[in-house]
Amino acid sequence: MMIKTTRLAAFLLAGMLTLSALTGCKKKEEEKQSGLILDYATSGVVETQDPQALQKALDAAQERANNDRIGLNYKNDAYSQDGKTFSCYIGNSTFNADDLFISIYADSACTDELFMGQLLRPGTAYETIELERTLEPGDYTVYVPHTLITTVDGEQSITGQAIITMDFHVNSD
Repeated sequence: MMIKTTRLAAFLLAGMLTLSALTGCKKKEEEKQSGLILDYATSGVVETQDPQALQKALDAAQERANNDRIGLNYKNDAYSQDGKTFSCYIGNSTFNADDLFISIYADSACTDELFMGQLLRPGTAYETIELERTLEPGDYTVYVPHTLITTVDGEQSITGQAIITMDFHVNSD
């Protein structure tokens, strides 16, 4: 358990440090005052003068990660008799405050589009979708990028993006 906790802490700290590097790091003097010196990017070392400082930093990183999550409800498998209309479940979680845009691609580069959805309000879902083209009988791994869209004063902007894979099955009978 201690090894898993240590690895988790190291992973979270690495994520926090990457985020800090992208958004701008604190000044060294401020770091010294907080009791946590983050010199990981140049030396691979995290020095703490205050044992509580590392936990505070990890808690702050977890809070930022919680705020950046995208809630997607889905069942991994979708089924079709004709290769065009699929029974599935892909939805916008009630956890999200924003609308969710979903598309489905046959390739990992997301260039071979199979389905382009509409904005889903939180708590709504697709239970049946119709692809833009028919798939032959067989099993397919498809790529489902999903994007959170917020609207403020009539202006839409992307607030988060992620991608998952799903398994599509077309029966051969």
